[in-house]
Amino acid sequence: MRNINSKFKTWLGITISSFLLLIVICLGMAGLFLLLRVPSFEIGEGYFWVLRWKNNTDGSGISFNIFSLMIIACFIGLVGLFIPTNR
Repeated sequence: MRNINSKFKTWLGITISSFLLLIVICLGMAGLFLLLRVPSFEIGEGYFWVLRWKNNTDGSGISFNIFSLMIIACFIGLVGLFIPTNR
């Protein structure tokens, strides 16, 4: 039981860390896109979009899909859990 609890805590730590890192990366990209004057675009399609950047004469803005970022973070957590560590 302790092994399952330990693996869950490890997975949760990796998932939360990667989720927060993905949010910081998305927010940091807004400043970079403004400086580089990147035209409007969207990463992903339909329901599973990850990032939308709008840049036109009316203004600019960035939006990201929390649900998609959480799925990516969970996948990173699972991959990190199954990578063998040298202890």
